[in-house]
Amino acid sequence: MEPKAPSIPHDSTCLQSLSKMLLTFHDLKIPIAPGKTQGPLQVLEFMGIILDTVKMEARLPADKIHRIRTIFAEFEAKKSCTLKELQSLIGTLNFACKVVPPGRPFLQRMIDLTRNVKESHHHIKLNLGFFKDLAMWKQFITNWNGANFFLSTLWQDADSLQLFTDASGTLGYGGIFGTKWFQGTWEPSHQLDKPGISIAWQELFAIVIACQLWGSLLCNKRLIFNCDNESVVNIINSKRSKVPRVMNRFITPSYPSHIEI
Repeated sequence: MEPKAPSIPHDSTCLQSLSKMLLTFHDLKIPIAPGKTQGPLQVLEFMGIILDTVKMEARLPADKIHRIRTIFAEFEAKKSCTLKELQSLIGTLNFACKVVPPGRPFLQRMIDLTRNVKESHHHIKLNLGFFKDLAMWKQFITNWNGANFFLSTLWQDADSLQLFTDASGTLGYGGIFGTKWFQGTWEPSHQLDKPGISIAWQELFAIVIACQLWGSLLCNKRLIFNCDNESVVNIINSKRSKVPRVMNRFITPSYPSHIEI
């Protein structure tokens, strides 16, 4: 159960405001469900999500967390499941993405398993990628249940932050953030002649490293990375890719802070 909501400073003023709003709705003949009208409160549940103005976050309520953990335990014991069962899991986690910011990329491999499966009762073999993503979701539910209400209202571009990354197909990769920097040469397995490696993968690699290294310094910011590869732009904006190795690189770090890119 969620803890009792804390008392509200100046709650009489808040109550007066609520009463005026309800009276206005009544005058305008806008129906209100009394059983669903709460407040004034600093912590309340709305549309299945706890809104907490003390911690300034949105999070899943305790009963939903318990239900999700139960579902995880059920799937951990499976080698296969029906299409209907997998779609139900995906739907549950898709809802959780509203308050678990880094979760969405970890749905892609689950979604991929449903492709070309026609009937809801047909069985799907659960592969290693599925169980890896399920393990990440277990961590998210424990450590990431709470999305900050107030990311910066401004999108900050590379020039204002002095944050730049780039990659060369043959030479290597690097990044700079103010006076901080990193650089490296490609390992043999990351060169362009290897299966699954493309310039898009390499460009994304540099951005991922920047987020891993400097994420804690960019907390609660909205960032605009400059990238000259259209595929990478689309991958970051949609948080998905049809190329497995690119997707694996994108989801590996699980960005360590509340950052929107």
